[in-house]
Amino acid sequence: MNFKKKAAILSGVVAALALANLLTFIFEPGKPKTSSFAWLDPSLLVAADYIEIHRSPGANTNGTPGTPVVLVRRNNRWLLRGSEPQGSELPVKQARVEDLLSALSRKAAYPKRAFSSEARAALTLEEGRSSRILVRGGAGLPLLDLLIGTADALGREVYLRKADQNDIYSGEDLFTVYTESKRESWYDLKFFQTDKAAITADAVQQAEIRFFETSSPEDKAVNELLILRRQRSGWIIPGEEGAEIDSIRAESWLRTVLEAEGEDFGFQTPAVYTKSITLRLGDGSSRTIQAGPEGGDNRGSVVLSGSDLVYIIPEWTVNRLFRERSYFIQ
Repeated sequence: MNFKKKAAILSGVVAALALANLLTFIFEPGKPKTSSFAWLDPSLLVAADYIEIHRSPGANTNGTPGTPVVLVRRNNRWLLRGSEPQGSELPVKQARVEDLLSALSRKAAYPKRAFSSEARAALTLEEGRSSRILVRGGAGLPLLDLLIGTADALGREVYLRKADQNDIYSGEDLFTVYTESKRESWYDLKFFQTDKAAITADAVQQAEIRFFETSSPEDKAVNELLILRRQRSGWIIPGEEGAEIDSIRAESWLRTVLEAEGEDFGFQTPAVYTKSITLRLGDGSSRTIQAGPEGGDNRGSVVLSGSDLVYIIPEWTVNRLFRERSYFIQ
């Protein structure tokens, strides 16, 4: 073990011992009184339509508060309020929001540890210094304002208190996974996540892959067009019924398209489109994916029909989605 590793371990041990020693002075004497309760009344979950999550200033490199994550519920679906452009709202992983609300509304044992201003300062449970989760409902009605402070000496529990109360409790660390994570961790980047019902591969009757000329933004000439049409249990290329299509490969490609997702959201629609995929469904509707040219960072921009969202995808995803004719021929 080199010197730097030894020094880091010793520093961690010293810090833990120092914290443990400090806590013996600020905690209430005697055995802590344990209460069992939920931070957020489960009956209020139906009213919750706004969540604001503040990362602790200490988690930022400059020690200053960062931009909070703001989640809003529209038509029973949670969205993340974007920082740019102004007023934009991005889709988020619904299960992750529900997991957070479940953790807040789950009844658990919380020993009461302290209540003094000295304890709040020592455990970073002061407003502006702690992580914070605010939940509101209706016309801004406050449902919960929870402050999350430092972890205990073993790192298994955190200290918590409601912003309008002095009592400090400790409990299992269920919340820093939400407060200390990056805002991108909330994004739902699946292309078809906004559909009311998931599109199944069986619903797709025809797929069209186009490659465009890109000499100018106005140039919509198709340089190459491949049409795959479902026929009974397999696939054909119309007009080329003699071509042997690898149906297993075609079905696998179709699932890849339906399950595709970006690696980030973009904020500028591509000036030109170089490729597109149109999926025609059995109910007469269709979905179209259009991709812009890959930039110098080997990434492309993708937009979907009926959506204002712009997805950023890496080059390997571009290559997996936009297949040429030879890929499907046995």
